[in-house]
Amino acid sequence: MKRNKTILIAILVALLAVYLVLRLKGPEERLRPVYDLDSLSIESIEVFDQANTLKFTKNKGVWYLTEPVKWPADTLRINALFRNVFTAKYSRTPMGEGLQALKRFELQDSTALHIVVGGKGKKIHTMFSNMGNPYDYFRYHGSNEVYQIKTKVYNIFGTDLPNWRSPHVVNYYEDELLVVEVASKNNNYKLTRKGYDWHYQNARESFQIPANNLAIMKVVSILANLDTYIFIDDGEQKMLERFKNPDWTVKLTLSNNRKQELKFAKFNDQQFVLMVDNDPSVLFIVANDSVFRFTRNADTFKLKGYGL
Repeated sequence: MKRNKTILIAILVALLAVYLVLRLKGPEERLRPVYDLDSLSIESIEVFDQANTLKFTKNKGVWYLTEPVKWPADTLRINALFRNVFTAKYSRTPMGEGLQALKRFELQDSTALHIVVGGKGKKIHTMFSNMGNPYDYFRYHGSNEVYQIKTKVYNIFGTDLPNWRSPHVVNYYEDELLVVEVASKNNNYKLTRKGYDWHYQNARESFQIPANNLAIMKVVSILANLDTYIFIDDGEQKMLERFKNPDWTVKLTLSNNRKQELKFAKFNDQQFVLMVDNDPSVLFIVANDSVFRFTRNADTFKLKGYGL
Protein backbone atom coordinates (compact mmCIF):
# COMPACT_ATOMS: atom_id res chain seq x y z
CA MET A 1 0.00 0.00 0.00
CA LYS A 2 2.82 2.34 0.89
CA ARG A 3 4.53 1.54 -2.41
CA ASN A 4 1.33 2.37 -4.34
CA LYS A 5 1.15 5.79 -2.64
CA THR A 6 4.75 6.49 -3.56
CA ILE A 7 4.04 5.61 -7.20
CA LEU A 8 0.94 7.84 -7.27
CA ILE A 9 2.86 10.77 -5.81
CA ALA A 10 5.64 10.25 -8.36
CA ILE A 11 3.10 10.23 -11.19
CA LEU A 12 1.45 13.43 -9.91
CA VAL A 13 4.84 15.16 -9.65
CA ALA A 14 5.71 14.04 -13.19
CA LEU A 15 2.38 15.32 -14.54
CA LEU A 16 2.85 18.62 -12.76
CA ALA A 17 6.34 18.96 -14.25
CA VAL A 18 5.01 18.24 -17.74
CA TYR A 19 2.24 20.80 -17.26
CA LEU A 20 4.72 23.47 -16.15
CA VAL A 21 7.03 22.77 -19.09
CA LEU A 22 4.16 22.95 -21.58
CA ARG A 23 2.91 26.13 -19.91
CA LEU A 24 6.31 27.81 -20.15
CA LYS A 25 6.78 26.78 -23.76
CA GLY A 26 3.22 27.62 -24.76
CA PRO A 27 2.48 30.67 -26.92
CA GLU A 28 2.13 33.95 -25.07
CA GLU A 29 0.02 36.88 -26.18
CA ARG A 30 2.51 39.45 -27.38
CA LEU A 31 1.62 43.07 -26.78
CA ARG A 32 3.00 45.98 -28.74
CA PRO A 33 2.74 49.74 -28.17
CA VAL A 34 0.06 51.57 -30.11
CA TYR A 35 2.47 54.44 -30.74
CA ASP A 36 6.00 53.34 -31.49
CA LEU A 37 7.43 56.63 -30.25
CA ASP A 38 9.25 57.77 -27.16
CA SER A 39 6.70 60.00 -25.39
CA LEU A 40 9.38 62.66 -24.89
CA SER A 41 9.88 62.87 -28.67
CA ILE A 42 6.22 63.69 -29.40
CA GLU A 43 6.02 67.26 -30.69
CA SER A 44 2.59 67.53 -32.31
CA ILE A 45 -0.89 66.13 -31.71
CA GLU A 46 -4.00 66.38 -33.85
CA VAL A 47 -7.43 65.23 -32.64
CA PHE A 48 -10.33 65.38 -35.08
CA ASP A 49 -13.67 63.94 -36.13
CA GLN A 50 -16.41 65.00 -38.51
CA ALA A 51 -17.34 67.98 -36.31
CA ASN A 52 -14.06 69.54 -35.11
CA THR A 53 -10.29 69.59 -35.55
CA LEU A 54 -7.90 70.38 -32.71
CA LYS A 55 -4.16 70.83 -33.20
CA PHE A 56 -1.47 71.01 -30.51
CA THR A 57 2.24 71.74 -30.54
CA LYS A 58 4.88 71.66 -27.82
CA ASN A 59 7.01 74.73 -27.14
CA LYS A 60 9.75 74.57 -24.51
CA GLY A 61 8.05 71.62 -22.86
CA VAL A 62 4.61 73.28 -22.72
CA TRP A 63 1.67 72.17 -24.89
CA TYR A 64 -0.41 74.77 -26.73
CA LEU A 65 -3.52 74.68 -28.84
CA THR A 66 -2.84 76.15 -32.28
CA GLU A 67 -6.19 75.39 -33.97
CA PRO A 68 -8.98 76.38 -33.88
CA VAL A 69 -7.69 78.92 -31.33
CA LYS A 70 -4.30 79.79 -29.91
CA TRP A 71 -4.34 79.03 -26.20
CA PRO A 72 -2.41 76.98 -23.62
CA ALA A 73 -3.66 73.39 -23.50
CA ASP A 74 -5.20 71.93 -20.37
CA THR A 75 -2.30 70.28 -18.55
CA LEU A 76 -4.41 67.62 -16.82
CA ARG A 77 -6.01 66.45 -20.07
CA ILE A 78 -2.72 66.38 -21.97
CA ASN A 79 -1.11 64.39 -19.14
CA ALA A 80 -4.03 61.94 -19.16
CA LEU A 81 -3.66 61.52 -22.93
CA PHE A 82 0.01 60.63 -22.54
CA ARG A 83 -0.60 58.40 -19.53
CA ASN A 84 -3.64 56.46 -20.80
CA VAL A 85 -3.26 56.49 -24.58
CA PHE A 86 0.28 57.16 -25.77
CA THR A 87 1.73 54.47 -23.48
CA ALA A 88 -1.05 51.93 -24.21
CA LYS A 89 -0.39 48.50 -25.72
CA TYR A 90 -2.56 46.12 -27.72
CA SER A 91 -2.72 42.48 -28.75
CA ARG A 92 -1.44 41.80 -32.26
CA THR A 93 -4.40 39.47 -32.89
CA PRO A 94 -7.05 41.44 -34.84
CA MET A 95 -10.64 41.49 -33.64
CA GLY A 96 -11.67 41.60 -37.29
CA GLU A 97 -10.58 42.89 -40.66
CA GLY A 98 -12.03 44.09 -43.92
CA LEU A 99 -14.66 46.67 -44.82
CA GLN A 100 -17.38 44.82 -42.91
CA ALA A 101 -15.25 44.89 -39.75
CA LEU A 102 -14.75 48.64 -40.09
CA LYS A 103 -18.50 49.11 -40.36
CA ARG A 104 -19.25 46.70 -37.52
CA PHE A 105 -16.80 48.40 -35.15
CA GLU A 106 -17.72 51.92 -36.37
CA LEU A 107 -14.19 52.65 -37.52
CA GLN A 108 -14.92 54.23 -40.88
CA ASP A 109 -13.16 57.54 -41.49
CA SER A 110 -16.43 59.42 -40.98
CA THR A 111 -17.40 57.83 -37.64
CA ALA A 112 -14.10 57.35 -35.80
CA LEU A 113 -12.16 59.69 -33.55
CA HIS A 114 -8.80 60.40 -35.20
CA ILE A 115 -5.59 61.02 -33.25
CA VAL A 116 -2.42 61.85 -35.17
CA VAL A 117 0.85 61.93 -33.24
CA GLY A 118 4.04 63.41 -34.67
CA GLY A 119 7.63 63.06 -33.55
CA LYS A 120 11.08 62.00 -34.74
CA GLY A 121 10.17 62.91 -38.29
CA LYS A 122 7.18 60.58 -38.55
CA LYS A 123 3.45 60.63 -37.87
CA ILE A 124 1.23 57.86 -36.52
CA HIS A 125 -2.44 58.17 -37.46
CA THR A 126 -4.85 56.15 -35.31
CA MET A 127 -8.65 55.92 -35.26
CA PHE A 128 -10.83 54.97 -32.28
CA SER A 129 -14.42 53.88 -31.60
CA ASN A 130 -16.41 52.69 -28.62
CA MET A 131 -19.23 50.14 -28.81
CA GLY A 132 -20.35 50.55 -25.20
CA ASN A 133 -17.72 48.06 -24.00
CA PRO A 134 -15.22 48.61 -21.19
CA TYR A 135 -12.46 49.11 -23.80
CA ASP A 136 -12.20 50.82 -27.16
CA TYR A 137 -11.43 49.51 -30.63
CA PHE A 138 -8.91 51.10 -32.95
CA ARG A 139 -7.14 50.80 -36.27
CA TYR A 140 -4.32 52.52 -38.06
CA HIS A 141 -5.25 54.86 -40.89
CA GLY A 142 -4.91 53.01 -44.19
CA SER A 143 -5.40 49.59 -42.57
CA ASN A 144 -8.65 47.61 -42.25
CA GLU A 145 -7.46 45.48 -39.32
CA VAL A 146 -9.36 46.22 -36.08
CA TYR A 147 -7.71 45.83 -32.68
CA GLN A 148 -8.81 46.33 -29.09
CA ILE A 149 -7.02 48.76 -26.80
CA LYS A 150 -7.45 48.23 -23.08
CA THR A 151 -8.32 51.81 -22.22
CA LYS A 152 -11.00 54.35 -23.11
CA VAL A 153 -10.23 56.96 -25.72
CA TYR A 154 -13.30 57.78 -27.81
CA ASN A 155 -15.56 59.02 -24.98
CA ILE A 156 -12.84 60.77 -22.97
CA PHE A 157 -10.59 62.49 -25.50
CA GLY A 158 -13.17 63.85 -27.95
CA THR A 159 -13.00 67.14 -29.81
CA ASP A 160 -15.01 69.43 -27.50
CA LEU A 161 -12.77 72.51 -27.39
CA PRO A 162 -13.56 73.65 -23.80
CA ASN A 163 -12.23 70.32 -22.47
CA TRP A 164 -8.79 70.96 -23.98
CA ARG A 165 -8.23 74.63 -23.17
CA SER A 166 -6.34 75.56 -20.05
CA PRO A 167 -8.88 77.10 -17.63
CA HIS A 168 -6.28 79.57 -16.33
CA VAL A 169 -7.08 83.18 -17.30
CA VAL A 170 -5.17 85.10 -14.63
CA ASN A 171 -2.66 83.33 -12.39
CA TYR A 172 -0.07 85.35 -10.47
CA TYR A 173 1.75 84.58 -7.27
CA GLU A 174 1.47 87.29 -4.64
CA ASP A 175 5.09 88.34 -5.08
CA GLU A 176 4.38 89.05 -8.76
CA LEU A 177 1.76 91.68 -7.84
CA LEU A 178 2.88 95.25 -7.18
CA VAL A 179 -0.28 97.31 -7.64
CA VAL A 180 -3.97 96.41 -8.01
CA GLU A 181 -6.17 99.32 -9.10
CA VAL A 182 -9.92 98.80 -8.95
CA ALA A 183 -12.44 101.15 -10.58
CA SER A 184 -16.23 101.22 -10.89
CA LYS A 185 -18.94 103.88 -10.98
CA ASN A 186 -19.10 104.08 -7.18
CA ASN A 187 -15.86 102.62 -5.84
CA ASN A 188 -12.25 103.37 -6.81
CA TYR A 189 -9.21 102.31 -4.82
CA LYS A 190 -5.62 101.13 -5.13
CA LEU A 191 -3.80 98.31 -3.38
CA THR A 192 0.01 98.51 -3.25
CA ARG A 193 2.33 95.77 -2.02
CA LYS A 194 5.68 96.39 -0.33
CA GLY A 195 7.34 93.18 0.76
CA TYR A 196 4.72 91.21 2.69
CA ASP A 197 2.57 94.27 3.46
CA TRP A 198 -0.36 95.70 1.51
CA HIS A 199 -1.45 99.32 1.56
CA TYR A 200 -4.94 100.64 0.75
CA GLN A 201 -5.67 104.05 -0.77
CA ASN A 202 -8.72 105.80 -2.17
CA ALA A 203 -9.75 109.46 -2.60
CA ARG A 204 -10.58 109.86 1.11
CA GLU A 205 -8.17 107.70 3.09
CA SER A 206 -4.95 105.76 3.08
CA PHE A 207 -3.85 103.03 5.50
CA GLN A 208 -1.84 99.86 5.99
CA ILE A 209 -3.95 96.70 5.68
CA PRO A 210 -3.68 94.49 8.79
CA ALA A 211 -2.01 91.11 8.49
CA ASN A 212 -4.43 88.22 7.88
CA ASN A 213 -7.11 90.60 6.63
CA LEU A 214 -9.62 88.45 4.74
CA ALA A 215 -10.46 91.06 2.10
CA ILE A 216 -6.90 91.33 0.80
CA MET A 217 -6.48 87.58 1.06
CA LYS A 218 -9.51 87.10 -1.20
CA VAL A 219 -8.14 89.56 -3.77
CA VAL A 220 -4.71 87.86 -3.82
CA SER A 221 -6.38 84.42 -3.99
CA ILE A 222 -8.56 85.17 -7.02
CA LEU A 223 -5.65 86.73 -8.90
CA ALA A 224 -3.75 83.49 -8.32
CA ASN A 225 -6.64 81.34 -9.56
CA LEU A 226 -8.99 83.21 -11.87
CA ASP A 227 -10.10 80.23 -13.93
CA THR A 228 -13.00 79.39 -16.23
CA TYR A 229 -14.10 76.65 -18.62
CA ILE A 230 -16.52 78.90 -20.51
CA PHE A 231 -14.96 80.81 -23.39
CA ILE A 232 -16.59 83.02 -26.03
CA ASP A 233 -14.50 83.23 -29.19
CA ASP A 234 -15.01 86.23 -31.48
CA GLY A 235 -17.80 87.68 -29.36
CA GLU A 236 -20.82 89.22 -31.05
CA GLN A 237 -21.03 93.00 -31.25
CA LYS A 238 -23.88 93.00 -28.76
CA MET A 239 -21.60 91.29 -26.24
CA LEU A 240 -18.73 93.68 -26.93
CA GLU A 241 -20.99 96.71 -26.37
CA ARG A 242 -21.05 95.80 -22.67
CA PHE A 243 -17.40 96.77 -22.34
CA LYS A 244 -17.83 100.39 -23.37
CA ASN A 245 -18.95 100.95 -19.77
CA PRO A 246 -17.85 97.88 -17.80
CA ASP A 247 -19.11 97.32 -14.27
CA TRP A 248 -15.59 96.88 -12.89
CA THR A 249 -12.08 97.46 -14.21
CA VAL A 250 -9.02 95.97 -12.51
CA LYS A 251 -5.55 97.13 -13.57
CA LEU A 252 -2.55 95.10 -12.49
CA THR A 253 1.06 96.25 -12.30
CA LEU A 254 3.38 93.27 -12.08
CA SER A 255 6.91 92.84 -10.79
CA ASN A 256 8.31 92.35 -14.31
CA ASN A 257 6.98 95.83 -15.24
CA ARG A 258 4.19 94.25 -17.24
CA LYS A 259 0.66 95.63 -16.92
CA GLN A 260 -2.64 93.85 -17.42
CA GLU A 261 -6.21 95.14 -17.53
CA LEU A 262 -9.31 93.13 -16.64
CA LYS A 263 -12.77 94.41 -17.51
CA PHE A 264 -15.89 92.80 -16.05
CA ALA A 265 -19.39 93.30 -17.48
CA LYS A 266 -22.59 91.82 -16.08
CA PHE A 267 -23.72 88.73 -18.03
CA ASN A 268 -26.60 87.45 -15.88
CA ASP A 269 -27.51 87.15 -12.19
CA GLN A 270 -24.79 84.58 -11.54
CA GLN A 271 -22.01 85.50 -13.96
CA PHE A 272 -19.87 88.26 -15.45
CA VAL A 273 -18.12 88.46 -18.81
CA LEU A 274 -14.38 89.17 -18.64
CA MET A 275 -12.24 90.88 -21.28
CA VAL A 276 -8.46 90.80 -20.85
CA ASP A 277 -6.28 93.62 -22.20
CA ASN A 278 -9.07 94.90 -24.45
CA ASP A 279 -8.79 91.79 -26.61
CA PRO A 280 -12.25 91.01 -28.07
CA SER A 281 -11.17 87.76 -29.74
CA VAL A 282 -11.65 85.73 -26.55
CA LEU A 283 -14.07 86.57 -23.73
CA PHE A 284 -14.48 84.60 -20.51
CA ILE A 285 -17.51 83.81 -18.38
CA VAL A 286 -16.67 83.95 -14.65
CA ALA A 287 -18.73 83.50 -11.51
CA ASN A 288 -20.03 86.47 -9.53
CA ASP A 289 -17.76 85.56 -6.62
CA SER A 290 -14.69 86.15 -8.77
CA VAL A 291 -15.76 89.78 -9.23
CA PHE A 292 -17.12 90.41 -5.75
CA ARG A 293 -13.61 89.89 -4.37
CA PHE A 294 -12.85 93.39 -5.72
CA THR A 295 -16.05 95.13 -4.58
CA ARG A 296 -15.31 95.40 -0.84
CA ASN A 297 -15.41 98.84 0.74
CA ALA A 298 -12.53 100.42 2.65
CA ASP A 299 -13.76 99.29 6.07
CA THR A 300 -13.40 95.61 5.17
CA PHE A 301 -9.69 96.17 4.49
CA LYS A 302 -9.25 97.60 8.00
CA LEU A 303 -10.46 94.52 9.83
CA LYS A 304 -7.92 92.44 11.72
CA GLY A 305 -7.99 88.66 11.48
CA TYR A 306 -10.48 86.81 9.32
CA GLY A 307 -13.71 88.68 10.06
CA LEU A 308 -15.59 90.66 7.40
